[in-house]
Amino acid sequence: MSLTNEQSLKQRNWVLLLVFGLFLNIIVSFTSDLGLDTHVHMARDDSFTESEEATLPWGHTRPLDPMASNPEYSPSLDFGWYHFLPNSENNVHLLGFSLMCMLLFLTILIFKIYGSIEHGISVAAIVAIHPTFIFATGRVFPEVIVAIFTILLIIGLLVYEKWQSWIGILSSATISGLSMGLILFVKGINPWYCLVVTFLILLWHSVDKIEKWNEYTRSPSFAIKIGGLSTLIGLFLVGIISDSGTFYTVKSETLRFSGALVVASIDVILIYVLFGMILWPIIGNNLRKIWKINSHEIASLVGFISVLTTAIIFYIAALWTYESKLWNADWPWMMWTMGNNGRYISMLMVPIFFVIYRIHQIDPSTATPFFAKEKTKSMILGICLIIPLSLLTAIHGQTMWTDDAAEILSENMDNGEDFLFVHDATLGMHYLYTFHTEIDDVNTREITGHWRDPSSEWEIELFSGELWNNRGNLSGIQWVVLSPGIEWENPPEDWRYITGQADFMNGGGEWKIYSNQIIVQS
Repeated sequence: MSLTNEQSLKQRNWVLLLVFGLFLNIIVSFTSDLGLDTHVHMARDDSFTESEEATLPWGHTRPLDPMASNPEYSPSLDFGWYHFLPNSENNVHLLGFSLMCMLLFLTILIFKIYGSIEHGISVAAIVAIHPTFIFATGRVFPEVIVAIFTILLIIGLLVYEKWQSWIGILSSATISGLSMGLILFVKGINPWYCLVVTFLILLWHSVDKIEKWNEYTRSPSFAIKIGGLSTLIGLFLVGIISDSGTFYTVKSETLRFSGALVVASIDVILIYVLFGMILWPIIGNNLRKIWKINSHEIASLVGFISVLTTAIIFYIAALWTYESKLWNADWPWMMWTMGNNGRYISMLMVPIFFVIYRIHQIDPSTATPFFAKEKTKSMILGICLIIPLSLLTAIHGQTMWTDDAAEILSENMDNGEDFLFVHDATLGMHYLYTFHTEIDDVNTREITGHWRDPSSEWEIELFSGELWNNRGNLSGIQWVVLSPGIEWENPPEDWRYITGQADFMNGGGEWKIYSNQIIVQS
């Protein structure tokens, strides 16, 4: 077989893999329920549509009382993923798949701009079968749109390489800064912080115009060190000066945070980057030889990757620590429950492959391209290890027993009634908002959901008629939903119940709905 025919066959295989990945993303759009965070964002969007104030109608997911919800406590959020979400589940799923198609298109486009549509198709194929992106497509999490904005950010960084003038510097800093602003907006962070990024990029490119500083601004090793170290120091300072919130745990729970930082590093780098992105066959040789490159472009890209990787690991560790205390969850098992937060690193998947490609373009002697013949067997093995996870993610999708319970409530509850949802504190409020999505016309019917932890003495509160501090009023409750594994020891004699079964992937077990009214189940 000639080299041309061999290359053609290899390219056809990548195209087939890309088509297969698209097929998996189509499947997951039909098999998967929306993610917990997506349900929460949709509830916030409903509130914004009605009142132009983006509050959560049944209370904040981080309540003042860690064992109970309070509809009266729900700070408004000006920025967030909810701005992008349609108001129906089908349209939200369509959005998720459309964003995935856009991500694949931009991946191919950026490689085509730099001379190789073949490499773009190869990377797009790996992106399409990546379990994290399939996961995000089905649940309509913002990882895909953040990855899109990240590609726009690196395009902005590269403007200076094509246009090395002061106008090019300004254009590069502006495009990259705006892209970072969009990323922050999606994540619910004030987008004006992007001005810091804009200034730093402006400074970085400007210093490169000074010849005596070129040994630093064109050194990838320096960019990695200064980017990672300065980000780490900056975030530690944020934690030290904070008096509340996620980063406050850096100061208040230093020992637990330190352990979480180690585990988060392993979770992100080993599991989600090296294994999940199928980088382990090629990354070692490229890391060893990257120090030989003298390029401002490569230094800018790897510095950017270093900054965001450090920030993501730090944030995940702080989040685990904060929510473990918020939910009074078992430690360190809480990190296993929240281990999928490592998926946030997926935003850097395309930039990492692009850097490897550009290093090889600039100096083929210093790097091993991911398409190299000697790496074929390793890449095939890596893909084969990923495919079962991709298939499981696509075929099974996200399922929730709360869908069935919500359908029963929707059919039986009268307008203006409340219900109580009893669930462990871990993600309890998030599961509560799945009912908000699934109950028909929940806003116009003025149905309110309340949540309590099993150890919150909710039985006493339910019948005492008293209003407890930082808790919603349960005096009018006529419906109680118990999660699997939770029992009501002494329910009133006139309260009836029906049961349902949660599937194995949801932990199994029997859930119950109690009511003092007649329950009709279709």
